[in-house]
Amino acid sequence: MDLKNATRLQKIRYYAAVRWTIYILLVFASAVLMNVGRSVKPIYFIPLCICICMIEGEYPAAVLGGACGLLIDATCGRIFGYSSVIIIAICVTSVLLFKHLLFQNILNIIWLTAVFSSVYQLLDYFFMYAMWDYEGTGYVFRHISLPSILYTVIASVPIYLLVKPVQKRFYPKKSKIAEEAMKL
Repeated sequence: MDLKNATRLQKIRYYAAVRWTIYILLVFASAVLMNVGRSVKPIYFIPLCICICMIEGEYPAAVLGGACGLLIDATCGRIFGYSSVIIIAICVTSVLLFKHLLFQNILNIIWLTAVFSSVYQLLDYFFMYAMWDYEGTGYVFRHISLPSILYTVIASVPIYLLVKPVQKRFYPKKSKIAEEAMKL
């Protein structure tokens, strides 16, 4: 596509297609990384969803959260749709927080990842282990849930460093309205 002669709408569509293609590749790379090995791993989808939702709208965030939740369910062997509900809530909440309250920087990504991964792991621990009163649930919490929260928070930094340049390069610049242009 010749971007020099393209209209603004064509450029926006092209950049959106490229941006979402990269996002989808990152989502599937996260799914592959979660399936490799048997040790405790971070939940890459939480910081990835937060970083992507930092600049996108509510509807794309809900679709992204649903897809990532289903991938978490498939990866971790959970009930189909269990994680989707939680990740959709995380994505929409992060969109609204970034839209109305927070700046788009790495510190906000880190603390949101810490909060949301803690909520996700606590809900997962309660509904999958503690509620059924399995033997050794304290071991699961101390040796699986807590390290997973820590690893997820640590993984938020490289994920932010991967996603932010994509957003900077492929997200359309805001156009000036006529009154702003006349002030120049």
